[in-house]
Amino acid sequence: MKHIVAILLVLLLALPCVAEQAFSPYDYVTGSAGGGRYLYYDFPDISLYLPASWEGRFTVVRDEFGLTFYHTASYEKFLEEGLEDGGFLFRLCASEDEDYQDLPACAYLGYSENAGLHFYLTLPPEYTAYQEESIMADYNDMAEDLETVIEMARIAPSLSFYTDDLVSTDAGMS
Repeated sequence: MKHIVAILLVLLLALPCVAEQAFSPYDYVTGSAGGGRYLYYDFPDISLYLPASWEGRFTVVRDEFGLTFYHTASYEKFLEEGLEDGGFLFRLCASEDEDYQDLPACAYLGYSENAGLHFYLTLPPEYTAYQEESIMADYNDMAEDLETVIEMARIAPSLSFYTDDLVSTDAGMS
């Protein structure tokens, strides 16, 4: 009998904890979708789809306001000069209220009943590309795709976060 109790205790300790996880609206997993035409950023309650042509050309930074996507070449050049936010493409934000409507450059994505949050993107209020011809051309190419990013955003609980099989794709988890 003691052996059975000991075996059961070992088995119970080996089982993964089934505690409820609290996710930030900005935790994410990444991958490709649409036969490789898109990169996706899957958050607990929203998914963003970026053109695959953006791969290697953007930088993602998390701060107290949300998750910001920058044009990498501009961002790095401005950082070399001691300036932040250069190359700003958009910031994913979430809000419990509707104060975002007062922002000058905002694209509403939708409301998640699951999270009780409104999701929106803040867009560049001014041109933020680094003033070098090839860098500006690359930034402009990406900026032309912003409407597609907005149109393809999907509000829905993510299976990646609300199942127990979140494994190696958790690059954005904090």
